[in-house]
Amino acid sequence: MSIIRIYLEADSVVSGNIAITTNINVTPIVNRYTAVVVLGNILGGVTTIPAQNFTNDSGTSVAANSLLVPTSNGYYNVFVNGTLQRGGLTTLSPTNLIINTGLLVGATVVIEVINFNTSASSTSVNNVTVTTTISD
Repeated sequence: MSIIRIYLEADSVVSGNIAITTNINVTPIVNRYTAVVVLGNILGGVTTIPAQNFTNDSGTSVAANSLLVPTSNGYYNVFVNGTLQRGGLTTLSPTNLIINTGLLVGATVVIEVINFNTSASSTSVNNVTVTTTISD
């Protein structure tokens, strides 16, 4: 018994597009803390201000080890008597703020911590059509 084979040629045409819409949201979250330098904060030319010496924007005292530090999506600024300090002069941790210089007693120090929450969502609409023609 012989096998019958059919030979057909198929041509396909793909047309259209895929529409993608992406929404990106970036929300800044700002926290500020204020403290006044006291004599016990200055030692050996370095000023160390513990977390509990700071108050937040509502005037509430900050608990020990509770200073907010920037995430990988954030940064912080330090102001002394209203003047922005240069980068690299300070180190911020949940425990304290270290300023690598001796400040004067009574100086006002403000920490501004800016973090960013980000989210993104995408939707796609498939507007692709395939037309196939079969011929022998």
